[in-house]
Amino acid sequence: MKKYGFSLLILIALLTCSIYVLYVSNEESRISISAILVLPVLVLMTALNGRKNFVILVTYVLSLGFVYLLITWFVKSSNETQLFYIFEHLLSSIIVFLYWLLLRQLRGVFEENQVLENRVKILEGYSETPQLLSYSEFLDRTDFLITGANRRNELNYLIHIHLNPSTLNKKTIIQTLTVAGLNVFRANYDVMSQRNKTEFIIFLQNTTEKGATIAWSRYLENLRTDFTSIEYPFEAKIILVEESVESSLEKIEVAQ
Repeated sequence: MKKYGFSLLILIALLTCSIYVLYVSNEESRISISAILVLPVLVLMTALNGRKNFVILVTYVLSLGFVYLLITWFVKSSNETQLFYIFEHLLSSIIVFLYWLLLRQLRGVFEENQVLENRVKILEGYSETPQLLSYSEFLDRTDFLITGANRRNELNYLIHIHLNPSTLNKKTIIQTLTVAGLNVFRANYDVMSQRNKTEFIIFLQNTTEKGATIAWSRYLENLRTDFTSIEYPFEAKIILVEESVESSLEKIEVAQ
């Protein structure tokens, strides 16, 4: 919130200075070089970012000061005109500096906001379907579980469910699979995720092929109450996970 407040304060100061420099230029009835140059400079700074904007800022301040010096030298301006040029140079430099500061501040706000959004997604385990791990988090969790299982010489199995392409209401079916999985599989032990819109995967930790088959049978019995058709709207395979979930899924894709 502090960054947003500071950005707003800079914006108000920038607008105030811009309005004032235009007002003074009209009152003095003199041609204001800074009033002509400042807008193109601000547009250029908007298109660029980072260190380039700082170079533009320094170049503008030095160049404008040099131009005003040449004007007062060759035209032999009065003291009043020289003071006007000094004031114009100072004020326009402040405007460009404030705009550079504003762009830098806004960039920091947007970057911080992006970091916070990514962190929230990770903490929430973002997924299209509630109560499921995101696929990236699912892979991280299963990699950890597989490493521990290999040390203890335990076996892990993966249930891969693929919805039929012609199936309607895929999101509703995934939600049904999730609810049934929460009722059947071991909480805080087995892991579920949605790989994409048509693939649902369940990782069974420390089990045998027979145990995986029994768990799958219980799962189908639980699903039967939700699917009234004779055939389920999906195909499923139970596969042994040896190295990683992704390598196991790749074997299925190659076999197909």
